[in-house]
Amino acid sequence: MHQPHYKFLRGIYSMRPIRYFLWLLMITILILPLAACGNTPTEVYADLGEEFSLSIGQTAAIKGQDLQITFEDVIEDSRCPSDVTCIWAGRASCIIKLVEGSSQYRMVLTESGLTDQYTTVTYREYQLSFHLRPYPQAGQSIQRDEYRLQLIVSK
Repeated sequence: MHQPHYKFLRGIYSMRPIRYFLWLLMITILILPLAACGNTPTEVYADLGEEFSLSIGQTAAIKGQDLQITFEDVIEDSRCPSDVTCIWAGRASCIIKLVEGSSQYRMVLTESGLTDQYTTVTYREYQLSFHLRPYPQAGQSIQRDEYRLQLIVSK
């Protein structure tokens, strides 16, 4: 008893080698773009002194430098909402991973609430100025995928 799909497979295997190769190549070309449609964040390239933005999981390579920065996560966001009067301004903290050559370093960046100013920290010879967006508003929660870390790297 022959099943219809067996005839199909038997037909493929009986192809001449060049046709079989072309058939496999065509299937591969059709499937590869689908595999690339995942949620892999794209890498950002930035110059020294240039402002850039990273979403969680995204990496930036600093042009002309052996430095990569990955925005790993937001670990705290207790900033006072912009449309509320608070006793405490709150703060926001996030983790970044810095890769320079073969060394890796994780750093917690913390900024105060109720400001639009960039906070600056030092990593080796680099100055990292950063600001976490969006800023909270009363009654609205910020989803993890909405966070953006604004950065300027300089020497």
